[in-house]
Parts: sequence; structure tokens; C-alpha cells
Amino acid sequence: MDLKTLQQQVADYSAFIVLHPENLKRLQQRVGQVTVRYPQHIDLNRFNTEVRKLLSLINDPGASVSALPMASGILPIKLQQMQQRWLALDNNNQPIDSKRPFLTHIDGVPIQRWETAAKRMLAAKLPITTQLQQLDVLRRELGLQVKPTVTLTLSSDDSNITHLQLPVSDKATSKRSPAISQWQWLGDNTELFRFGDLERLENDRQLQRDFQKALQAGTLILDLRQTTGFSPILLQQLAQGRQYPATQPIGYGRYRRASQLRSDFLAPLGLVSLQYFQLFPAISVTLAKQQQPELSQWFAKPPVVSPASVVPATSQQLVLLIGPGCRYECEWLAYYAKDWRKTLLIGDATLGDMGRKHEFRLPSSDISVSITASLAYDQYGNQLSGKGITPDLQLPLPPNVKWPQLLKALRQYFGKINASGESPE
Repeated sequence: MDLKTLQQQVADYSAFIVLHPENLKRLQQRVGQVTVRYPQHIDLNRFNTEVRKLLSLINDPGASVSALPMASGILPIKLQQMQQRWLALDNNNQPIDSKRPFLTHIDGVPIQRWETAAKRMLAAKLPITTQLQQLDVLRRELGLQVKPTVTLTLSSDDSNITHLQLPVSDKATSKRSPAISQWQWLGDNTELFRFGDLERLENDRQLQRDFQKALQAGTLILDLRQTTGFSPILLQQLAQGRQYPATQPIGYGRYRRASQLRSDFLAPLGLVSLQYFQLFPAISVTLAKQQQPELSQWFAKPPVVSPASVVPATSQQLVLLIGPGCRYECEWLAYYAKDWRKTLLIGDATLGDMGRKHEFRLPSSDISVSITASLAYDQYGNQLSGKGITPDLQLPLPPNVKWPQLLKALRQYFGKINASGESPE
């Protein structure tokens, strides 16, 4: 019953299946394999894992499954990827063994096999760090014994190894909540804002006042690595003095035609009907060529800066820290900021998770599933969903950034730019 429901919902509501219909056939084949493998009964945790693996086949960066219903053992260390290797860290983000900082094996199994198992539960571009922490889930996937301890093999650059046996952390898995919006003064006319849910900037007057002060700083750093929400207010405020006025839409969207999705499905994302705009002929032609009957008519994202609201160009240097946790409106901000003067994007690429979701529940297991039901496109009609935004400087950043070192590097960077008379684009 549940697998049939999952298959039907994906077929009817997934926008990414429209882009790659062959993935639906792959999902249908895998459903058949799961049915054969578990003809009578399947443990709830095991079924949750199989649902995750099935959803990974549609390659939807916004797809999600409710957390495991039971407590599940997780690794008692933190993992941080460094190129092709993994650092084993304690709760203070320090190596648990300073002489042998790299994790090479878990329970005697090479870390590469654990990576492969973790990737089977995620869309192609999603980071695997969180999934790799799910020790008991991956143990079952690899056919290993679930036990209260875990053996970690640590190594140095010169292959000096040691083995540690640690108790498994036993806590229920949960979805990571967005970072709380907060302000921090870094000195030297430099201010930092860390944003969680963008809706808060729209409703919190104190945060609005703090942010208005920050807009006067010589250098403003925005940490957007865990920023979600659909409010456009941050983009609107930053665009003033940075983005040229426009009369054309700054982006477009379409949703999957389905019985439960109304014609105003994209309204919460700020998209409106095309009838409000006189499109450039080239754009009209581009949109008309993308005839996909499974998708709705086109909707437009209105311009951020209109000719009537132009302000003088800002001299502020803007730095955006982005990564896979920057989603929805945050990705639109990252996309447009790449063309702004005196603006630099640092971090990892985003995922292209910019669509509205369709949520449903599997009746027998009571598992909640969410899939992306709409697609986003840039002002030229090029697809953004699933593509993501690449920063100017691709630089993996730890959760707790060492600001003195980063500020020093930024001053050197902007100093070179200013000396050459150019602006970072």
C-alpha cells in the first residue's frame, strides 16, 4: 500500500520527474525489487531507509522523509570532509587524535563503503555528512551488527594508525533546525549577520533596526549557510544601490499540473501572472520553446528594484557565505548577488532547492514525505532548480568560522581589488 502510494504521488506531483522521466522507471523497478525482497513484513526503520533510497532516485534536492520513528545510534564523533578524507572531531570541533586526525575505517570497514551506502539515500548533490553520522542505519544497510560500541580507525598522513572503541551515541534522529538569526560586531567597521528563517527579518522590528545599522558598515558579512524561508525582504534591501532597476521579471517559475495544486500554488513564492509584464521578444521565444504539458503556464518573479526606487550606488563591501543549507529565497539572493559590484560569495555551491513542496503521508507506516512540485528559472528562462549557485571562491567553511583569519584574507582580497581599480563581481 505505502509503496504504491509513494510511486503514484511521485508520478503525479514531482516536477523533477518531468525533467527526467526515466527516473520514474528506475523508481518503479526498485519498488518491485523491494516488494520481492520483503514479501511479508519489513521493520519500520528498515522501511524508512528504503523510502529514502527510492526518493534519491528522482534526484530532487528538496525531497525529504520524516525522521526515523525509533531512536537510532549515531557516531559519537563529528565528521568534517577535507578534500577526499574525513576529519574525526570532538564536540569542540577539534581532532579527537591530533597526531592521527583522519578517519579511515568504521567497524573495520573502509570509510569509502560507508560513503557509498550514505549516498544511496540522498539526491546526487546533497552533502552526505549528516547521513554518514547515522551509524546504525548504515550498519543495517551494510549488513553489519548493530551494537552499543563502535570501532574507529584513525590515521595520519604517514599512515600511522590507531584504533579507538567508543560507546555509540543513542539519540533520536531529527531534522536540523535553521540557525537563529543573530548579529555580531567583528570590529574594524565590519559587521556579521547570521540568518536562519528569512521570515524573521520581516516580522522582528529589533532585528530590522539592527540590520539597518549593519547596512552602514564598511564591510557586511552575511552568513547564509543555514538560511531558509520565502520572504524577499533581505534581497530587496540589499539590492538597493547594488542592482540596476528593471521592468522585466527577474525570474520565472512553473508548477506540476496536478489535481490538488491550484493556479495560485506559486503565490507564496512571490510569483505572479505573466500578464503584468511586456516581455522582451527574445524571452518570450525562449519560454515558448519550453513546451512541457505536464507543467503549468509560466509565472514571473517581479523586479526587485523599479526605476522609481533607484538609490545611489553603495560603497559597502558585501560578503555572502553560502552552502547547501542556503535554500528557497536565499538561493535567489545568491544568484543575483553574483552580479553585484563590491560583492563576494564564499563557501560551497547551493543545491537549487527553490521550488514549492508537495507533502503527503504514507498510510500504513505514517511516514511523511515531501517532494518538489515546482521549478525555478532565471531572468533568461534558464533552469535554476537542481542546478544551484556556485560561489566566487569555493572554500569549505567549518560551522564555527575563525573570523580573524577570514577577515585578514578578505582585507587582502579587497585590497588587491581596490588597488587594481576593479570591483569583485
